[in-house]
This record gives sequence, C-alpha cells and structure tokens, in this order.
Amino acid sequence: MFSYRPPKSSCWGHALRPKDPLKVKQKVNAFFETYFERLEPEWDPTRQMTLTLDWKVSALPNVDWSAEYLKPENEKWQRTLLILTGDRIMFMMFVIPISPDEPSSYEFLGKFCAEAPFKMSPKHFKVGIIGKAGKLAWRYPDANIVARLGEFVV
Repeated sequence: MFSYRPPKSSCWGHALRPKDPLKVKQKVNAFFETYFERLEPEWDPTRQMTLTLDWKVSALPNVDWSAEYLKPENEKWQRTLLILTGDRIMFMMFVIPISPDEPSSYEFLGKFCAEAPFKMSPKHFKVGIIGKAGKLAWRYPDANIVARLGEFVV
C-alpha cells in the first residue's frame, strides 16, 4: 500500500490546477468520478468541502489492503479524507491500496498523478509495511521504489 501525505509544513495542501474556477470544477469532478465512488453533491469551488471517498475498485490495477485495514472496526481507514477549498486540496488521509511489488501499480500511479487536478510529488509517498509487532507502519520507500516512483510520477 502507498500513502500520499505532504509534510506538515505544507498544511495548506496543494494548489488546484487550472486556476479558472469553472475549468477546475470540471477537472476535479471528472477526476473524482474516475477514481472514487460517486461524489454527491459535486464539488463547487465557491465553498469548502471535507470529502470522505471510497476508491473505485475497478479503477485500481490491484487491491492490496493490509489485514489490519480489513478489520470491521478499521473500515474507516479504507476511505480517503480530503479537504477542498476554492483553490486548494489538503490530504488528511490518502491511502492508495495497491501493491508496491506490482509493476502495474507504478503505471497506475503515473496515470493517476498525471490526471490529478493538482501536482503530486514522488517524495510525498510512503509505503505501508508490517512491523515487528505485526502492525502496519508507514515508511519512506527504499531506493528501488523511489526510482520506480521517479520514473512514473513526473
């Protein structure tokens, strides 16, 4: 699994692109429609929204949820939590449930980042690993994963 989280110093998140409110509204809503379950109501750049979204399984090349995430009491962790303002997006919880071992995952991340209405950086990705106590921990990716991310996420 991957997680995308800019550093705390970027608490205002990423700027939405393009700057034109009508065009960004269309691009954001089309992006959400492609990768997440239907968003009701659609986002409007004139107001702030906190969004809790579920991934469209059909949009993912593979699904790799940690067993910890599949427990009924932890189902909420499977959702993506974002805050949208007029021209910015903030990532509160953004887990991408794909395997770092599958080549198709990197192709998906490249396409996902290219279509995103905001600029994503490979340096903000972390990888979920199972620690010594059997719990999921988020770590910076190793050199191999960093190279693969750098190849696809531009």
